[in-house]
Amino acid sequence: MTKKLCKDCKWYRKSWFEHLTGFGDGYDRCASPNTTQNLVSGHEKRFCDMLRAERWKEFEYSCGPGGKYWEAK
Repeated sequence: MTKKLCKDCKWYRKSWFEHLTGFGDGYDRCASPNTTQNLVSGHEKRFCDMLRAERWKEFEYSCGPGGKYWEAK
């Protein structure tokens, strides 16, 4: 089984400014409807690294280390 990486998910949104300025991937966001704070507009997205972290896996919106909401591109 291959590892589910955020960069391979259809909901992954890269923060181009951060990548171009050398800050890495810490500000990349998840656009999954299951992980947004605002379910009406869906505009508020959460950071990918936070959603996949072990310590946030209890929350229903968290993807967890296993990639619960991960979908292939």
